[in-house]
Amino acid sequence: MHIDASSLQKLSDTIVEIGQQAQVMRDNGLSVTTKADQDFVSQADVFVEKAIQTYLAMEFPNSGFLGEEGGLKEGKDGIWVIDPIDGTTNFTLGMDYWCISVAYVVKDVIQLGIVYAPDRDEFFLAQKGQGATLNGKALKVVDPLPERVVLGLGRSNRYPLNDYLTLLEHLIVEENIEYRRFGAGALMLCHVASGQIHGYFEAHLNSWDALAGLLICHEAGALSNDFMANNGLYQGNSIWVATRSVWQRLAPYLSKKGI
Repeated sequence: MHIDASSLQKLSDTIVEIGQQAQVMRDNGLSVTTKADQDFVSQADVFVEKAIQTYLAMEFPNSGFLGEEGGLKEGKDGIWVIDPIDGTTNFTLGMDYWCISVAYVVKDVIQLGIVYAPDRDEFFLAQKGQGATLNGKALKVVDPLPERVVLGLGRSNRYPLNDYLTLLEHLIVEENIEYRRFGAGALMLCHVASGQIHGYFEAHLNSWDALAGLLICHEAGALSNDFMANNGLYQGNSIWVATRSVWQRLAPYLSKKGI
């Protein structure tokens, strides 16, 4: 399925509008429920996913959906992969580090990625083979000086805490690399593309958190592991994205971990 410029603009405008509605919902007060340890959902998450799916079903009726809150719905064409609010904890606490993530995938190839962070006024967009942009400005990753590297990290409860602590020790003691953990993997991936950090690693990330940001990184020139391997679309996978020099610097360590 081809997404023309007019359809893409309408989709982009719709995502911005829905994101702004989520801001209003938060500012008016939210009810929050717990799905698992450190995993929360608000009525805004449910609203955003349903609103985006409703729009996509109208505009692209033959496509399927995979959403964090709504699960899987098969379709004849490609599949839309949606995280309505990545960084729900940040969102509910009034922090600005959260986003909406929407990707379009055909036969395990990411064709379109949109990540919108309303509180930060950041709209990231990438189409396969057409580059990546932030608020309309082209993105291209640049290697940092070795002493200026800042790595983004996520911590998955699906993997042992000790693995995460061992990675921190390696970064601090062996590599003298700074790190940040902001709690929204999709947005941190985009910030690799925009140069705010120089790489991102998480032992396991679901596809709705990863795919849009991953395409944005690829189109900006970053390197990554093969997230789609081993049924990554439906099962998730480890994620490792970085500028070329940072990738090469940490490759020996991460290769020992099977990344």
